[in-house]
Amino acid sequence: MESIGKQVKLPIGTAMQIALQGIKIRLGRAMVTISGVILGIAFLMNVLAGAHITTAMKYEEEVRMKVDMMVSLVKMQVEDPKNQQIAVLAVGTVRDYEEKAIRNELAPRYRIRASGLRMAKVKSVPLNDLTNGTDVVLLIGDEVNAPLSVEALTKPMRQKVILDTLDNRTYAGEAFSEIPGVRHELFFGKRMAEEQKKNEERMHQQKFRSIWIVTISLLVTIIGIANAMLMSVTERFKEIGTMKCLGALSGFIRRLFLIESAVIGVVGSIAGIIIGVLFPMLLFGMAYNFKVVFSAVDFGYIGLVSVGCLVAGTILSILAAIYPATIAARMIPAMALRSNV
Repeated sequence: MESIGKQVKLPIGTAMQIALQGIKIRLGRAMVTISGVILGIAFLMNVLAGAHITTAMKYEEEVRMKVDMMVSLVKMQVEDPKNQQIAVLAVGTVRDYEEKAIRNELAPRYRIRASGLRMAKVKSVPLNDLTNGTDVVLLIGDEVNAPLSVEALTKPMRQKVILDTLDNRTYAGEAFSEIPGVRHELFFGKRMAEEQKKNEERMHQQKFRSIWIVTISLLVTIIGIANAMLMSVTERFKEIGTMKCLGALSGFIRRLFLIESAVIGVVGSIAGIIIGVLFPMLLFGMAYNFKVVFSAVDFGYIGLVSVGCLVAGTILSILAAIYPATIAARMIPAMALRSNV
């Protein structure tokens, strides 16, 4: 009795060539499957990159919020920009949001005279003549102690309104005390704390929703890949039967479908990563400024997340193809050849 010879195992390179040929022949179906991977990974990358950019732009967001609050409070006090004047007293170092509010929002709209502030469209005057004939005095800067008392500031004024960006500012070494006819308004303090609390609650809710949506999206992606691979197996019954009759082993058949799904996963993941990064970058760039966004983003982190998404997309695609590949590998050649599908 003759012994059965050792079965020949085809190399991985041959399996790769056959898998790629299968993708070329069924390019339409492959594109549908790839689009599912693209959408899933693009959404995942969009959420991760968007969360990182949001965190990176938190400082810029705070600056914007403070600018808006400053401008809105000034508007409430200055009803007639043509006939009313604003005196700006800069004490210490002027912060980014203060400079931005005055340069971009207040200077183009109102008549401003300032002390301790060098800026275009802002008239610089001596400290002792700063509030003469003005209606509102705006105190900015990080120095707690203002050089003039409340009386010295407000005596030459018409409306006698003080707007201060610091809650604990002192005037010539004394805390503000109520003076008849003088209004004292603070920009931040309790109001700022309430806004920050609301923002934190919104971000927490958004994070939870994003995790849930990403999970559902990835599950749908897996189901879509599995369904596409099952259809691919169904269409290739005779091809599988022919390869088995020619001596292809079950492991080789299984390997074909896993390689095919891996290629689909890699291509779809790369395209999804590109789309998922570009979309939030464009949105934040248009909302803020592309230069500001690019300088704030940590591209090392984005690269690390991209690699993670590429690995995740490839692994998910392979996992989704395990069941269809197992069905294909277990087919009996005669039954596969008799199929009319």
